[in-house]
Amino acid sequence: MLNRALSEPCTFALLQWPALVGLLSIDQPGLPWLALRILVGLWLAAMLVAAYTGGRGMGFGNAMLLQCGLVAAAWWMHPSAWAFAWLAAIPLLMLVAQRLRLRRLETAG
Repeated sequence: MLNRALSEPCTFALLQWPALVGLLSIDQPGLPWLALRILVGLWLAAMLVAAYTGGRGMGFGNAMLLQCGLVAAAWWMHPSAWAFAWLAAIPLLMLVAQRLRLRRLETAG
C-alpha cells in the first residue's frame, strides 16, 4: 500500500495532463475533432472524479484538481516566462498529494 500511495500522484498526472493539453490544443473545426474533444474531456472528468474516490480523500482530489489548473495556466501563458512560474508549483503539489495520501493511509491502518 505504501508504494501505491507514493506513486498515485505521478500516475494521476500521467493520465490527466496529456488529456488536459489535448483538450486545450484541439481547435480544429469539424465533427471528428469535436468528437475527439468530447472524448478527451470525458476522460479528464473521469480522472478528476477518480482522484476524489477510492479512499484518497478530498485533499488528494483537490491537489490533483489544482495541478490541472496550474497546467492549464501554464498552457495559457505559454509564450511568456510566466509559464515557468506556474510550472514551478507543480512539484510542490505532487509532494503535498503524496503526504496527504500517506496521512490517509496511516489513519486508515
